[in-house]
Amino acid sequence: MNTKKIAIIGAGLAGCSLAYELSRTLNFDITLFDKNSDIATEASGNFAGILEPYLTSDNNFSDQFHTLGYSILLEFINQYRNDIEICNQGVLQILSDEKELNRYQKIFTRREIADDLARIISHQELSQLLGKDTHNMAVYYPNALSVVPKSICQLWFKLSTAKLKLDNELLDINKLENNTWQLEFNNFTEDFDIVVFAGGYPLFKNISLLQNIPVYPSQGQLTVIKRCFDISNNIMDKGYIIPNYKDNLQVIGATFRDNNDTSGDIRQEDNTFNINQIKQIFDDENCNVEIVNSRVATRCVTSDHLPLVGRLADYSSFEQVFYKPLSKGYPKSKMPKIEYQQGLYVSSGFGSKGLCSSLLAAQIITAYITNQNQKYSDKLLEALAIERFWTRSFKKGIKFS
Repeated sequence: MNTKKIAIIGAGLAGCSLAYELSRTLNFDITLFDKNSDIATEASGNFAGILEPYLTSDNNFSDQFHTLGYSILLEFINQYRNDIEICNQGVLQILSDEKELNRYQKIFTRREIADDLARIISHQELSQLLGKDTHNMAVYYPNALSVVPKSICQLWFKLSTAKLKLDNELLDINKLENNTWQLEFNNFTEDFDIVVFAGGYPLFKNISLLQNIPVYPSQGQLTVIKRCFDISNNIMDKGYIIPNYKDNLQVIGATFRDNNDTSGDIRQEDNTFNINQIKQIFDDENCNVEIVNSRVATRCVTSDHLPLVGRLADYSSFEQVFYKPLSKGYPKSKMPKIEYQQGLYVSSGFGSKGLCSSLLAAQIITAYITNQNQKYSDKLLEALAIERFWTRSFKKGIKFS
């Protein structure tokens, strides 16, 4: 039997985790492509990021996916602690906003949350951890941590059998008669049995097969400062601070620009915004903050804040088959089965939750490719499915074409 050739487009968290997961299963011939000159150069190349669970009172799909993804990646990090750049362990989410306080009190009242996942701490305990008096309570995630995401990408690639081809931008993809896919890059063309789109927003904008999938760019700026705040836990409120980034530095962030504001420029007012958010946490307007570096990256976001993880259907065929029954409100039992395009998958749309999304998404895609039973519920997989936005729109009588 011929070894299947797999192309992974995008060498960030999504792509590198896929290279790692696929290498652990069958003997695939895997190539990881990126348009940039190194892996993890876009959102996955941020200075540092926080890996934490995402809790809701009703344990919704976002909670299920992101909290499970957190646990899976945390287990991996703990297995390879010496090979990953870990900044700090322990995350304090300060509940300075009454709405947030009520939300978390409802979560902990309605659900049994294990203490090693998260617990609410009193203002006295928070005061001790912050080294200053506060009237706020907080959620404490004892095992959550901050890491340099690029170090995880580098490790995943190192542990994989994938080849890496950098400075190669995908321009087009065409189906060949033998059910393989011809990929046209800026430097060459090559045929593959399986293609996984694991890149960011520009991929959806530029590749015709992906153009009917509604994703949005959301740019944000991070700021690196000289060590100024004497704390040992990662702290989140309206902004966040990672207190132990490299030598005597701290990372603060992050801004969220409007979706149509995509110039990518570094702005002094964004640095000021980040600094002011942190000063508010410590109630210290006088701290002399010295900026060392700044970075802008583009998050790829979806309107329901769940990622795009799964098989890819052809939009035109999907519209032809499903628009009429969905727009007329036919029952689910009368719906035909979705036909997916052979060998095409998507793992993207992680928004600001790339760390807790990537490895779980890679495991789901790998199970599809290897025809293994999925470990996760059909309902969760449907909530991640690429075609979910088409289905919702058709029910309202709206087409994408």
